[in-house]
Amino acid sequence: MQFFSLILAITLVAAAPVEHLKRADGPSDTDILQYALTLEHLENAFYSGALSKFDATAFESAGYPSWVRGRFQQIADHEATHVKFLSTALGDIATKPCEYSFPYTDPKSFTALAGVLEGVGTGAYLGAARFITNKDYLTAAAAVLTTETRHTAWVKSAVMKDAAWSGA
Repeated sequence: MQFFSLILAITLVAAAPVEHLKRADGPSDTDILQYALTLEHLENAFYSGALSKFDATAFESAGYPSWVRGRFQQIADHEATHVKFLSTALGDIATKPCEYSFPYTDPKSFTALAGVLEGVGTGAYLGAARFITNKDYLTAAAAVLTTETRHTAWVKSAVMKDAAWSGA
């Protein structure tokens, strides 16, 4: 079902050209997609960098079950898909990735920062939703939001042994 939702969202966005629709009281749809792509570039670099640095043995030595790194690899794959998806939707005007420096030194610090970044990503998508005027873009952003929310819940609950939600 998740795969079907992503394919549907990609089809909707790919079929709808990016128009620079400007609301009087907020950012344009293009601005929002650019911001989302910037965030996805950051997350993509975060996961790919850490996973190239810390192998399965490092995660197990840090006290994590053997499957944890594999699940982080799945999240990394999702982030790469989000970058491709938004880059395709924006075409020639798509923002490019930056150079990033993350303060993780081991799988534990990586995991702690993953919990923070996923929460920021979830909040960013949710906060921007009210400004999106094109309903196809809103549907696509909602599909990504649900994935980011699942990432947050998994990192917080399964890995960090914390609450998967804020209590609201």
